[in-house]
Amino acid sequence: LLIVKHRDTKYQDAVKERPILGRKYGLPQHNGIYYSVGFSLCMEGILSASYHVCPTGYNFQFDSTFMYLMAGLLMLKIYQLRHPDVNPHAYTAYIFLSFTVLIEVVGVYVQTIYFWISFAVVYIVATLYFTSHMYYMGVISLDCGIFARISHFFRTDFFTSPKPLYTDRFIFLVLVVTLNFAAAILGVVFQPSDFPSFLLAVFLINLLAYFAYYVIMKFIHGEYPYPITVFCGFLTM
Repeated sequence: LLIVKHRDTKYQDAVKERPILGRKYGLPQHNGIYYSVGFSLCMEGILSASYHVCPTGYNFQFDSTFMYLMAGLLMLKIYQLRHPDVNPHAYTAYIFLSFTVLIEVVGVYVQTIYFWISFAVVYIVATLYFTSHMYYMGVISLDCGIFARISHFFRTDFFTSPKPLYTDRFIFLVLVVTLNFAAAILGVVFQPSDFPSFLLAVFLINLLAYFAYYVIMKFIHGEYPYPITVFCGFLTM
């Protein structure tokens, strides 16, 4: 939180001295998600401590709740860095995250085949929506006509064109869809008793996959990290 505040203050001072920096140079500076991740990390420490006082399978949800939030916020931040004009609204993002926490709570107390089938259906539909949203850069909106638009774009892009419109993005999203579909099917087949850990693994796999794609695309387009960035990355491991 202090690092983000320091960087934010330095940027605001620089923009006051040279207003052109805020209009024509660099990425749009939005630090709200960084602050959210910082406060989530603080809450994760508090709830993790409460879990370890008396660890059981039922209160492990306290230890993992803010892990979902941090993973979701980090994916959102990576997306925001390159697509600030099609970034989802804060209300939409937090409704999705709160719905995820609700599913986690239900999964802790309800371990039936009906729950796993329902979860798999919701999981697959959400995967198709988010991948379509990413591929078409926000053109696919969440409303009653979503499936008709996805079908139209799919026919237009893949049956009337010799190759995908965005090849690199298409390859990445095919891998993501495959991973998530496999996770949904494995969940129904094996029905792991520790649902919070299963859900956390889903979030972490998607976060790591998206981060890897982001880094690879930077290298492809000739954007190389500074040594301090590489050093901090190794420290986090």
